[in-house]
Amino acid sequence: MMPLRRASAIATLLLLAWTATASAECAWVAWLSSVHRTGLRNITPIGASDSKAACEQRIESMKGSLEATKNEQNIVAFYTTCLPDTMDPRGPKGK
Repeated sequence: MMPLRRASAIATLLLLAWTATASAECAWVAWLSSVHRTGLRNITPIGASDSKAACEQRIESMKGSLEATKNEQNIVAFYTTCLPDTMDPRGPKGK
C-alpha cells in the first residue's frame, strides 16, 4: 500500500512540474510607455514575439523610428519593455 502511495505522489509531482514548464512558454509583448509635453501618459503595445530575446530585438530594431516619433508627437520621454502576454502594465480593466 505504501509503495503505491509513493508512486502516486511522485507521478503527481512530475505532472505538475511538466505543466509548469509548458505554461512558461508564452508570447512576449513589447510595450511603449510615453510622456507627452501636455503631461499625458500613454502605454501602448507595439508588437508581440515568441520569446523574450525576440521581443527585445524587435524593440532594438524600432529605436530609430521611436526617436523620430518622439520628436513628431511632442513626447518628452519614452520607455520600452518586454513583458509576458499574461501581464498588462496598464493595470486591470474596469467594468
